[in-house]
Amino acid sequence: MKNIHVQIQDPSGHRRTIKLNGFPFYLGTDFEDRNQLRDPKIPRQALKIDRHSDRGLVLSSQDPGLLIRVGDLKMPALDLPLEVTIRAGDTILVFSEGEQKGPSVDFPPGEKPWLTESERGIKMLDLLKKSARTRLSIYLNGETGTGKEVLARLIHVWSDRVSGPFVPINCGALALSLSESELFGHVKGAFTGAMKDRPGALLQAHGGTLFLDEVGDLPPELQVKLLRFLESGEIRPVGSDRLLHADVRLVCATHKPLSQLVKEGKFRQDLYYRLASIPVEVPSLRSRPEDIRLLGPRFASEFEKALTPEALTKLLVHDWPGNVRELRHAIERACGITGPFEPVIHASDLDFISDSTPFSEESPGASLNGVATLREMEKVLILRALKLASGNRTEASRILGIARSTLFEKMKTHGIIGPKVNAFWMSQIMGESSERMHLPSR
Repeated sequence: MKNIHVQIQDPSGHRRTIKLNGFPFYLGTDFEDRNQLRDPKIPRQALKIDRHSDRGLVLSSQDPGLLIRVGDLKMPALDLPLEVTIRAGDTILVFSEGEQKGPSVDFPPGEKPWLTESERGIKMLDLLKKSARTRLSIYLNGETGTGKEVLARLIHVWSDRVSGPFVPINCGALALSLSESELFGHVKGAFTGAMKDRPGALLQAHGGTLFLDEVGDLPPELQVKLLRFLESGEIRPVGSDRLLHADVRLVCATHKPLSQLVKEGKFRQDLYYRLASIPVEVPSLRSRPEDIRLLGPRFASEFEKALTPEALTKLLVHDWPGNVRELRHAIERACGITGPFEPVIHASDLDFISDSTPFSEESPGASLNGVATLREMEKVLILRALKLASGNRTEASRILGIARSTLFEKMKTHGIIGPKVNAFWMSQIMGESSERMHLPSR
C-alpha cells in the first residue's frame, strides 16, 4: 500500500492533511501535535490505524462510547476505506493514497471558513489572502449566496487591520432618505428625528474594514461623496460644516458586475476604478461540483444525518442558482422532511429541488423538465464534469471524486464513448438544446 494521508476537518471547519508515518497510528484529543483532534465529543486516544495480517489496514475506535460512522452505519472497527467520508464525533476524516494537495489556505481559529476543495476556490482564497495585506480596495463579484460577506470578513482578519472594527453595510437595504446618514453620519437637528449626533459607517470603521454589499445600489449623489472620501479620507456628516477624517479599508461586492452597471450608466466609472483596485470573481457553486460533494454531507452532519449516494448525485445535478445558501436551506428542509429519528437523507427527500428551481440558461447543466431519474442525473453529472475539465477524463474523474477506470465504465454504460458522441453530448450539456434529454440505450 502506498503512502496514506488523512484529511481532517474539525468541528470548527478548519481542515488539514497529515501523512500517516508508521503503524500503529493514533488520532485523538490526547495529543499536542498534528495527531490532535479538536473535538470535545472524542476521547483522548480515540482512533487507531494498524496493519492486519489478512485485511491490510484497519481503523478502530479505542473507546467503547465512540463509534465510527460511514453513512448510516455505525461500528467500532472496519477495514480502512479510502476516499470515503468517515465521521467520529463531529470530526470528518477522509483517508487517501498518495500525495494530497489539500487547500493551501488556513482559516483563522474562530472565523467562519469559506470551504472549498475546487481549484478555482483555492486560487481565489490564495489571491484574497495576498491582497488582504495591501491597502487597496477589493471588489468581490459573485452570485447571491456565494458567501461574499464571509470572504470580506476573512480579508479583514488576514489584514493588518484585524484589531480594528469590521462594519458590514447592505447598500440595497438602505432607505434612500437615510442612506447618506447611514454612511456619513449626521449631527443633532440635521433632520426630523435626528435627536443626537450619530457617526456613520465610515467613521465606525475607522482603523478597520468597511464592507459595502450591493454597492451598485448606491444612489448617484452618494457615489460622488464616496469617491471624495476615497480620494481624501474626508467625511462631512449630514447637517455639519465640519470635516472629519477616517482611515478605512473598503471591500465591496455586487451580484451583478459593476462594469456592466458602468456601461448602463448606473454607476460612476471613476468610482468603479477606485473600488475595484483588486477585482475578484467569486465562483458559483455549480462551477465547483467538488464543493457540493464537500458541503452537502457537511450540512447534513450538522443535523446528525448522512446522504445516500443517490441523494448526493441529486445535489450534484441541481443547478443551485442560490448557491451555498440554497444548498444549506435544501439540506435543512430535507432534514425536516425525514424527521428527527431517520439518520439518512434519501434522494426522494430532495424531490422538491427538481420542482423549485430548474436549470438556468447560464447553467453548464442540461435542461431537465420534470423529475429526472437517477440514471439521467448520473449522466448529466458526468457530462458536466467533462465540460468543466475541457474533455480531460483524468481531471473529470478528479472532479467527480471517482477513479479514472470507474469514469470510463460509467461513460461506456451511458453511451458517451468516442469523440463524435462526446461532441453531441457536450452540445447538450452546454445548453444548446432546452428539450428533455432522451437517453439512447446501448
